[in-house]
Amino acid sequence: MNGFFRELAPKPGTAQDKTDAAVRIIRDAEAEKRADLTATLRAARLERDEGDHDLKPPSRRTKPRS
Repeated sequence: MNGFFRELAPKPGTAQDKTDAAVRIIRDAEAEKRADLTATLRAARLERDEGDHDLKPPSRRTKPRS
């Protein structure tokens, strides 16, 4: 089926086709949200770690054994 500006997908026929189409839409939306969150967290981590190069690692203090 041809649309005016783009190709239109044929409408699903059976109940299973409709369910599959709905699942595909939900899964794609969730994958996009996860990708956005990952990119945001990665950028924040890189920004945070950017200034840590000149700092020495924290000293490891051990608890005295009793």
